[in-house]
Formats: sequence, C-alpha cells, structure tokens
Amino acid sequence: MIYNIYMKSKNELQKIMNRTKKFSKKLNKTIKNKSALKKCENFCKKDFLIKMNNILKNSAKKYGNPYKPPTKEENEFAYNACKKSFCNEKCDGYDFFGNKQQQEEFKKKIKNGFQKGYSKDRVEMLKKRGALSGCVEIEDDI
Repeated sequence: MIYNIYMKSKNELQKIMNRTKKFSKKLNKTIKNKSALKKCENFCKKDFLIKMNNILKNSAKKYGNPYKPPTKEENEFAYNACKKSFCNEKCDGYDFFGNKQQQEEFKKKIKNGFQKGYSKDRVEMLKKRGALSGCVEIEDDI
C-alpha cells in the first residue's frame, strides 16, 4: 500500500519534471533574442541555483538535518523551473488543470512579464542580473 503511494507520487513528480524540461526546450526555440536568453540562463545558473542551494543548506542546518547536495536531476529541474519563471516573457506554460478562472487570474497579476507584487526596484534588479520575467513571485531575495 505505502509502496504504491510512493511509486504513484514518484511517477507524478517525474511527469512534472519532464513537462518542465520539455517547456524549457520549447522556450529555447521561441525566444528570438538569443543574447538575452543566454544572460537569463546565466542568471539561473549563477544566481538562482546558487541561492536555492544556500537556502537548502541553511534550512538543513537550522533544523539540525544533514545537508545533502542536490542531485544532477534535482539541479536540472530547478534550472528548468528557473527558466520557466524568469526567462519566459509571456509567462506561458503554467498548468491550471483546465481551471480557466484561475488561469485568467494568474494572467491578470502579470504586467510586462513580472508579477504585480514585485516592486519597481526588484524588477530592475532582476533585469540587471539577466532575468527576462518574474512569472512567479519569490519572497526571498535572489
């Protein structure tokens, strides 16, 4: 019973990871400004992933758990998720499982590729670092 639940959740996670990877490849083909895409990819590699790893490390230390560095697969997923959130000017690719109202509300919260909750200073800082968008609002500074 527990094994079946574990395998089902593992399969669902794999589906999400595959969808994110597929969307990242699609994004590479649709973005016309390749130099901006390169800057954004560097932002994901050199800012976002490092910051997320530091957050994981500090969280493990805070709760007395041993820190395990992310696997190659976990890093790839985080990188693709970053590209989906920060290199996606139209904020496409978010699945609302057919809920049109939720999808419309999401689109209304986005202005010029960034969530309306981001301050002007934060948007400018993200753009300077290479981000093209901010589809998902992240509270911690990147």
